[in-house]
Amino acid sequence: MSDKLYIPPVLQIICENTSKWGNPLGLASKDCAVWASGLQIPNKGKTILYTGCEYQMTSRIQSLVEVLKRVKFEDTAFAVFKGLQSVAGRFGVDSMKIFTRAGGGDSKTYDRILRMSALTLRRLEVDFSYLDGELYSGALLYEYGLFEEFGKQAERVVNQLKAEGVMKIIALTPHSAEIFQQVYPQFIDNFDFEVSPYVCTVAEALKKAGMELSLPKPLTLTLHDPCRLARALKVTEEPREVLQAIRNLDLREVASNKGSTICCGAPCKTIYPELSELVASKRVEELLATGAEAAVTLCPFCYSNLTGKALTVVDFIEIVYQALGAEDVGA
Repeated sequence: MSDKLYIPPVLQIICENTSKWGNPLGLASKDCAVWASGLQIPNKGKTILYTGCEYQMTSRIQSLVEVLKRVKFEDTAFAVFKGLQSVAGRFGVDSMKIFTRAGGGDSKTYDRILRMSALTLRRLEVDFSYLDGELYSGALLYEYGLFEEFGKQAERVVNQLKAEGVMKIIALTPHSAEIFQQVYPQFIDNFDFEVSPYVCTVAEALKKAGMELSLPKPLTLTLHDPCRLARALKVTEEPREVLQAIRNLDLREVASNKGSTICCGAPCKTIYPELSELVASKRVEELLATGAEAAVTLCPFCYSNLTGKALTVVDFIEIVYQALGAEDVGA
């Protein structure tokens, strides 16, 4: 028996990609930043909109999951894949990049949401920039208990933020907001960046602006609270304050909400994809029981894992952008 910690092959790939490319799926910087094309967002400033490449990766995860369903925990099968990666790398081809790019058919959907997030901040006169070449926070490494690898990634991220003169982070996703607020201070000495979840920034800016929000057509919505936002960060009232301020929107609460929200199943998707689908189906049943036309959430992973299961899912960013009466986001 070996005393060495066993790391499932898929997590080994995630670790290696994060170390080499800065994110778990090995996406190039240009792939993560394509959404910002033409928006003329400053790439340097004291306040940044941090995407962490999470929306960008979400559309590509399903292709990896389909392979996982076939190989399970078979080290041999993944060893073959990793061997192909190594051989391909010597010839200047990265097989993981090809693999994830093939599953990126929905990338335009997620890029539109990202564009809406930035344009909403601009409409609300929030001053921000976006770091071209931003690094993934490492949240997945931490959540899977890979603390040594997470610590190294956290140092890389902080070094980048300091080098760019960043002082405040508007964290677009609940996972990155939690990691920055609650976990980085445990690994990084003197982590003194101000961190604001995107929904909190929007809620505060809307109050300051005093804008009226209205949807063009009546819509009944139920809210799925992401676990990291509601349970870890205790952010439950801000999304409701914003949604309830929108005319033509009827918000119906699901039975398990706020701090008692039920997980969408996404966190275990790369390890136990079948279990992830089971958890998602249970949550969908609850959301459908409200009788609402659609469910709104604030996390790309929840958005992805609940979509396509007899439930219409929309992102909070989409609803706010539409309620502001904004024009089409463009290409």
